[in-house]
Amino acid sequence: MKHPEDPAWLFDPDTMKPRVNNPGWVQAIQDVMDLIATEGAYPADQINADPGTTGFSQFLAGTGSMLMWWGDIGSSARTSDTSVVGDVVGFGINPGSERRYNSKAGAWEDTANEAPLMAYIGWGIYVTSRVSGDEKKRKAAWSAAAHLGGKDLSLWTAAYPSGFQPYRNSHFQYEEWEAAGYDRAYVEDYLGSNLDSYNHPNAAIEPRIPGIFQYYSVAEDELSKGFAGQYASAQETADAIAAAWEKITDQIGRDSQIALYKASLGM
Repeated sequence: MKHPEDPAWLFDPDTMKPRVNNPGWVQAIQDVMDLIATEGAYPADQINADPGTTGFSQFLAGTGSMLMWWGDIGSSARTSDTSVVGDVVGFGINPGSERRYNSKAGAWEDTANEAPLMAYIGWGIYVTSRVSGDEKKRKAAWSAAAHLGGKDLSLWTAAYPSGFQPYRNSHFQYEEWEAAGYDRAYVEDYLGSNLDSYNHPNAAIEPRIPGIFQYYSVAEDELSKGFAGQYASAQETADAIAAAWEKITDQIGRDSQIALYKASLGM
């Protein structure tokens, strides 16, 4: 869906018009609809499963054979007591497609395309402005952040089931993982997939704009309706998402959203 020369994969950066109902996105929605209609393609009740069910109750338990997930599934597969796949699981960047939709040209291109998603902004340790007026609290907060985000403790949270995944350069020292009990081949495969995603020239960066989870939430609501057959087609489903996104943009303020969206993309 995302063209390598176009970082703005969710909205037109000049107008904030949604791109979610262009042919690329419609095809993606249609692909899911086709899989839903294919017997045995998904584990039971997959559409209604929450993320914890999908990744941890199903994939780690061996119910599902493939999963697109955040990087923490790799450490959980190896170290979680609930995992039965730690000795057989492999890793790679999100699968690409054999063709892509060029939103700038308004045409399909018969060229293979990969666009690993840097999703959900990520876990973080933050010091807020609430402590800025109290020097003692401010120093304590920064000390805690430095401790939790420091090299050694942050590696521990990445290597064991915590919700974190490798994110510092120091987290990609294979010997450190071997010392924690991982075998070399597993570490190279797992950490390599993370690096390939982080460093991919066509990675899709999640927008850092106000209301981003409002956009996501309403999209999930409309997708659920489409997958349940309440809309006549993938296109109608995508159009419903686009219409809802337009309302959110207008509520927040289109001009400010344009400016912030461009800033988030480095434009």
